[in-house]
Amino acid sequence: MTGKKSHFLDSLNKVRQKSSDRMNRKVLAWEKLLEICRRISSLDLDQVLGLILEHMIELTGTQRGLLMLCDRQGGLKLVRAANMAENQDFHISRSIARQAIAEGTMMVVEDVPTSGVRNRHSVMDLGLTAVLAVPLTARDRVIGVMYVDTDAVDHGLHQLDRGLCDAFAAQAAIAIENAQLHQKLKQDYLFLKEPLDEADRFDMIVYQSRGMQRVRLAIEKVLDNPITVLVQGESGTGKELVAHAIHYQGNRKDKRFVAQNTGALPDTLLESELFGHRRGAFSGATSDKVGLFEIADGGTVFLDEIGEASPAMQVRLLRLLETGTFRRVGETRDRQTDARIIAATHRDLAAEVKKGNFREDLFYRLSVFPIHLPPLRDRREDIPLLVNHFVEEFNRKLHKGIHLIPRNVMEMLSEREWKGNIRELKNFLYRMMVLSPGQKLLYEAEWFEGGMDDASEAEDEPSETASFKTLHEVESDYIRYVLKKVRGNQSEAARILGMKRTTLLARMKKHGIA
Repeated sequence: MTGKKSHFLDSLNKVRQKSSDRMNRKVLAWEKLLEICRRISSLDLDQVLGLILEHMIELTGTQRGLLMLCDRQGGLKLVRAANMAENQDFHISRSIARQAIAEGTMMVVEDVPTSGVRNRHSVMDLGLTAVLAVPLTARDRVIGVMYVDTDAVDHGLHQLDRGLCDAFAAQAAIAIENAQLHQKLKQDYLFLKEPLDEADRFDMIVYQSRGMQRVRLAIEKVLDNPITVLVQGESGTGKELVAHAIHYQGNRKDKRFVAQNTGALPDTLLESELFGHRRGAFSGATSDKVGLFEIADGGTVFLDEIGEASPAMQVRLLRLLETGTFRRVGETRDRQTDARIIAATHRDLAAEVKKGNFREDLFYRLSVFPIHLPPLRDRREDIPLLVNHFVEEFNRKLHKGIHLIPRNVMEMLSEREWKGNIRELKNFLYRMMVLSPGQKLLYEAEWFEGGMDDASEAEDEPSETASFKTLHEVESDYIRYVLKKVRGNQSEAARILGMKRTTLLARMKKHGIA
């Protein structure tokens, strides 16, 4: 009887020991999970994705893995891979991942050869013994799938703690969503830093000429499709305004519109601006930077003066147009973008191709749908409309009340050459508005001595390097001019400029006029 009791106590102690060991392992596993969750709580999306996949492989005792996120169309987009040949393995893992999403639960196959998993033969061709797919669910919405597999016979999925795995998937989904929201907030900040000038929005296209009616019809044809558009025309004809019209009247109006002059920056800075860079990619890259093609995913990127792009930049843009993918500076991983490209140039790109200055293949990619803007001299019937439009705009900006435009002034404006096109007309009118004292728009030749009149007469053809003053510079110059004419009498200058003396003093302070 004593022997039986001793045997019973030994068995009981062994059961207790096994139970204690099991409990200790579970406690250690959950402590490890807690530590992992702390690590993946970063707001850097790239870092979060990499850590999640790394720790998933570690938790499951597998060898390879993929992380896929759901896109807007309900498809799966590969965002991370570990120890896998992406092209082949993504096809196989995607079907298994879709099955896990359809069933709404974790899918574990511990013995592939004897299982009924879809694409079993394809999986067996890779020599895999076990696979696992776990849906990532945040706020009752599946945002992606984690997939891991192994070809080892003694793999970790035999002892998989499903509760532990589910908990990790839930935390991973939260971490991904938080990082995505943080990235979107950063993009929104960048977008809001450069608000659109209301005067340059699509609803400000002013015209009645047949040439511009054809432009308007062309704009309407491309509003709701992703076709690449090339806007050509002389400097100052309103190419960016056309790009605004296409974006803000189309089905991408709720997404970003970003613009970049491709000839305004050195190649290295332009590459970083368009495609982004990784921290440490070059001197001064102290943090990751999101490029314009990521910011405008689903929206529009306007590439002004595309004819100035260097040969190296042309190659990168061609790859983006052909594949929809790009790489940040300093990275080896491809990223995808659904940004629509609208390019513009004052050059004849077909002629530049013949000269060997522009890639022929890129030219054909960009000019899928060309739009040509006529110069202002070919649409003179639009000039009175433009004059009235700009007078109203400058009345608001300058707090003036000019409502009368004499016939001789309008005739002069309509007959002028305007080699700088609408931009020159706008700056010319601004100068006239600043110097007209009452309710009538005046023109005095001496106001323009040494200015645009001389430049217009001196050149038969517009110079490609000609620069125009900004409205800020024009205002500063002509406040100085008026003050000089009245020998510093601020009250008289304010009367001539059609503003209060206090307003003049504020403007003088803004422009640094003593």
